[in-house]
Amino acid sequence: MSMARLKYDPWMLALHLVDGSASRRMTLSLEQLSEILTETRRVPTIHTVQVRGIEADPGELPDLVERARMIALAGFPQRILYTTGEGMRRQEAEEVLRAFTHVEFSLPSKLAILEAPLSEAAARQVEDWLRGIEYYARVKQAWQLSAELVVRVPARTIAGTLCERLDGLVGRAVFRVQRAGSASAFSLAQQQAGYGMKLCEEPYRVLTFNTNGQMTGCSGTHKPRVQFGSLREQTLTQLWEGEPIEAWRATRAQNQCQGCPGMGTTVRRPSLISIYDAVGEQRFHEYPQRQLQRAAEEAEGKAPTPRSPFREIFCKPRQAS
Repeated sequence: MSMARLKYDPWMLALHLVDGSASRRMTLSLEQLSEILTETRRVPTIHTVQVRGIEADPGELPDLVERARMIALAGFPQRILYTTGEGMRRQEAEEVLRAFTHVEFSLPSKLAILEAPLSEAAARQVEDWLRGIEYYARVKQAWQLSAELVVRVPARTIAGTLCERLDGLVGRAVFRVQRAGSASAFSLAQQQAGYGMKLCEEPYRVLTFNTNGQMTGCSGTHKPRVQFGSLREQTLTQLWEGEPIEAWRATRAQNQCQGCPGMGTTVRRPSLISIYDAVGEQRFHEYPQRQLQRAAEEAEGKAPTPRSPFREIFCKPRQAS
């Protein structure tokens, strides 16, 4: 397989497998998924695949396991599934945990906006959600699977109740709990200056494809997304480095990205603001990701982050204990 180096050294592929924002639910076809995986696997800097939905949950797809196997067999070391857990078939739990290296659960949107104390009906819905997480934790524990389980709870008054209930689940030792929407690392002045958006990794480091197979500018779901074409019309290099997407990058601060706090954790750090101000946006995002990460860690007095080892997939199943 010939390798293709892309400008800005993108490190992540983001896939919107399902989109429920329109009148008719859309899913990325298996054929288009295969095309995207084949082309992006040729980019040596991409090591992570992120799977999510827009106003819909990829966990509800009837062929999720087939899609997960396709993604795993493409050979990307890190494979992340974002799901509420609703609709995921329990009998497929082992397959999902073998195919993805990370599974992150979040509350369904109808429950994420609730505040404590919960009504009786809401409490039953939350209990069902918790039992789904517990089942996946038990499968991971029983089969000694290496996939990392993360449960993200909203930063609302319900968080305390959720954390207490999560701590009481069987298999609590095998999953992490993270608080969503935590305070920004940027100061108020830095936020007002838009540094979160300016340092955002999405336009330069993340290749995002929607359910139509179109490359878009952002994997986020909070604003309408621009489209730059598909692999059936252009090559991956043309899509990523072409005039339309470069023009969008140059004007995004005044258009789609205006008012957005930005996304990403590798280069979206206050310790890199001085470098950004010194060289400007274009040159800043042309720096290799690892170089920026090392600069941030040195400025923050942290030890360098070791590179994650490659994980073998679909090894011979162990007998459940």
